[in-house]
Amino acid sequence: MALPAVDRPTAESLALTAGADALTDGGVSPADIGLLAHSWIFDPTPDDCTFAPRLARRLGAKNAVSLGVRQMSNGGAIALQVAAAQMLTEPRIGHSLVVTADSHGPEAIWSWLPETGTAMADSATAVLLTRAAGPLSIRSVVSCAATDEESSWADRDPSASATAATNVFRVRRCVSTVARAVFADADLEPQDPRLSVVVGPRLAPDFVDPMFHGLLPAAEYVDLSARTGHLFAGDLAANLNYLCTERRLAPDEYGLIVNIGIGLTVTMLLVRGEREE
Repeated sequence: MALPAVDRPTAESLALTAGADALTDGGVSPADIGLLAHSWIFDPTPDDCTFAPRLARRLGAKNAVSLGVRQMSNGGAIALQVAAAQMLTEPRIGHSLVVTADSHGPEAIWSWLPETGTAMADSATAVLLTRAAGPLSIRSVVSCAATDEESSWADRDPSASATAATNVFRVRRCVSTVARAVFADADLEPQDPRLSVVVGPRLAPDFVDPMFHGLLPAAEYVDLSARTGHLFAGDLAANLNYLCTERRLAPDEYGLIVNIGIGLTVTMLLVRGEREE
């Protein structure tokens, strides 16, 4: 008996579902979103420039300034940093939505990269940034680039570039720089006992270990790569959700999320548990 054909979700349908869920969970009306940032990975299409505004329109965020942020696997992290910075410089924005979405299917050549040891899953995520009370607050976010690596980046084969010995050294330099800066900006010592957990990117430990070894704080390190595989630009958002749901931070407890995009950029986000009103 032939099985009925099942339509694979598109990046747009996944993004709309994630965005709507985030707004519902946060109790925020779409009309109150002041900024929507969308991030993705490969395969641009002719209507890429309209994708973010279309998401905003279909979600009901008709007044939101909408933009696309493409920075490979670090795109969702840098989009969140851009949104947070925009909210600091434009205090009239009360809420921002950061969405990631990729749907390439099993035929995509990057759906499994042996070098990373991690499956790469079609997925979408959404993070709601708000000035209202919530379970976590952003204490600092810092990024560092290793742009020299771009010259040796193989054609659409990020692992070939990221695992080269010279590039691992460059990434380690970024990791070290960001690790110092993210704590300094929050006026917190890396050894502070309130820092209880470090959540790494959803890439296999054997792949990221050479880049991180000895450079991260001596807190509990959480690797969630086996659960979902790599979520393209969505790793940081998924790890934030983990700290909001499964490994909830107590008030005044800190968590550090480490993100990386093919080695060209490292972003770290330091968050603190809050008492919700």
